[in-house]
Amino acid sequence: MTENTSDQTAFTCEQPLIDLRDRPSPDLLRVLAIDSPQVVQLFVITVFRYGYAKPDQWSPQLPTVNPGEVMRILTKRIRLTD
Repeated sequence: MTENTSDQTAFTCEQPLIDLRDRPSPDLLRVLAIDSPQVVQLFVITVFRYGYAKPDQWSPQLPTVNPGEVMRILTKRIRLTD
Protein backbone atom coordinates (compact mmCIF):
# COMPACT_ATOMS: atom_id res chain seq x y z
CA MET A 1 0.00 0.00 0.00
CA THR A 2 1.43 3.38 -0.92
CA GLU A 3 0.81 6.67 0.80
CA ASN A 4 -0.14 9.79 -1.07
CA THR A 5 2.40 12.20 0.38
CA SER A 6 1.17 15.10 -1.75
CA ASP A 7 -2.18 15.00 0.11
CA GLN A 8 -0.39 14.95 3.45
CA THR A 9 1.87 17.81 2.41
CA ALA A 10 -1.11 19.89 1.28
CA PHE A 11 -2.83 19.21 4.60
CA THR A 12 0.11 20.28 6.73
CA CYS A 13 0.95 23.31 4.61
CA GLU A 14 -2.59 24.70 4.46
CA GLN A 15 -3.58 24.16 8.10
CA PRO A 16 -1.90 25.97 10.99
CA LEU A 17 -0.53 23.76 13.72
CA ILE A 18 -2.36 23.77 17.02
CA ASP A 19 -0.08 23.93 20.04
CA LEU A 20 -1.44 21.55 22.68
CA ARG A 21 1.72 21.36 24.76
CA ASP A 22 1.25 21.63 28.48
CA ARG A 23 1.08 25.12 29.85
CA PRO A 24 2.06 26.22 33.35
CA SER A 25 -1.58 26.48 34.47
CA PRO A 26 -3.04 23.10 35.55
CA ASP A 27 -6.63 24.36 35.43
CA LEU A 28 -7.14 24.16 31.66
CA LEU A 29 -9.41 21.44 30.31
CA ARG A 30 -9.32 20.52 26.63
CA VAL A 31 -12.30 18.78 25.08
CA LEU A 32 -11.98 17.26 21.61
CA ALA A 33 -14.99 16.46 19.47
CA ILE A 34 -14.03 14.31 16.46
CA ASP A 35 -16.48 12.84 13.93
CA SER A 36 -18.47 13.93 10.89
CA PRO A 37 -19.23 17.67 10.68
CA GLN A 38 -22.89 17.01 11.50
CA VAL A 39 -22.17 14.94 14.62
CA VAL A 40 -19.55 17.39 15.91
CA GLN A 41 -21.97 20.30 15.42
CA LEU A 42 -24.74 18.40 17.22
CA PHE A 43 -22.37 17.75 20.15
CA VAL A 44 -21.36 21.43 20.35
CA ILE A 45 -25.03 22.48 20.39
CA THR A 46 -25.88 19.81 23.00
CA VAL A 47 -23.08 20.99 25.29
CA PHE A 48 -24.36 24.55 24.85
CA ARG A 49 -27.91 23.50 25.80
CA TYR A 50 -26.52 22.01 29.02
CA GLY A 51 -24.96 25.41 29.74
CA TYR A 52 -21.35 24.25 29.60
CA ALA A 53 -19.88 26.15 26.63
CA LYS A 54 -21.11 28.50 23.92
CA PRO A 55 -20.55 27.39 20.31
CA ASP A 56 -18.23 30.36 19.69
CA GLN A 57 -15.91 29.11 22.46
CA TRP A 58 -14.97 26.10 20.31
CA SER A 59 -12.36 26.20 17.57
CA PRO A 60 -13.53 26.27 13.98
CA GLN A 61 -13.96 22.86 12.37
CA LEU A 62 -10.53 21.47 11.55
CA PRO A 63 -10.03 18.61 9.09
CA THR A 64 -8.48 15.38 10.29
CA VAL A 65 -6.51 12.93 8.18
CA ASN A 66 -9.66 10.82 7.75
CA PRO A 67 -11.91 11.80 4.84
CA GLY A 68 -15.21 13.35 5.94
CA GLU A 69 -14.04 13.78 9.53
CA VAL A 70 -13.47 17.03 11.42
CA MET A 71 -12.57 18.05 14.93
CA ARG A 72 -13.31 21.00 17.15
CA ILE A 73 -11.41 21.86 20.31
CA LEU A 74 -12.73 23.55 23.43
CA THR A 75 -10.24 24.91 25.96
CA LYS A 76 -11.94 25.86 29.19
CA ARG A 77 -10.53 27.17 32.45
CA ILE A 78 -11.76 25.08 35.37
CA ARG A 79 -11.73 26.44 38.91
CA LEU A 80 -9.76 24.09 41.14
CA THR A 81 -10.70 24.02 44.81
CA ASP A 82 -8.56 22.76 47.67
